[in-house]
Amino acid sequence: MIEINTVDSEFNKLLDMECFTNDTKETVQKADIAFLPDFNLRKGIERAFQPDTINFYKYVKQKSNDYRVEIFENKEDVRILSLHSFDIWLPTMWIANIILLPIAINLVSSYVYDKLKGRNKDEATVQLRIVIEDKSKGKSASIFYKGPGKELKENFEKIDASKLWED
Repeated sequence: MIEINTVDSEFNKLLDMECFTNDTKETVQKADIAFLPDFNLRKGIERAFQPDTINFYKYVKQKSNDYRVEIFENKEDVRILSLHSFDIWLPTMWIANIILLPIAINLVSSYVYDKLKGRNKDEATVQLRIVIEDKSKGKSASIFYKGPGKELKENFEKIDASKLWED
């Protein structure tokens, strides 16, 4: 299942929040890709990251030296949810430009493929949200995917990125 929505700039909303330090804000503003925290996922947890965030972050840093990747969180406040299943819960990815969408999808697909290696009989659901910024319009397009890991890439290939902000 893929769900696409257009919303006001999520990145700017995060930059306006007082809970993030100026260092954090300055660092992520220079990023091409940023992993965003999810808010109010559980009682008592204001913000946290999905279980595969750190592993995926390291994977992306290793595979993509051409782009600056950051985690949008104060260094001392990174909280990771703990879920116990074979499902793959990736962080919300913010990308600075629509031209980075195919690169982000390839990174996600490669990561999922690597995690599924040797587990042909195991069904794994992938959950992912990608937020694409259109700075000229002050809008973000949010693409949410929840579905089989084996179908992720082909589902994203069906999206016409040029029509994300059409009314």
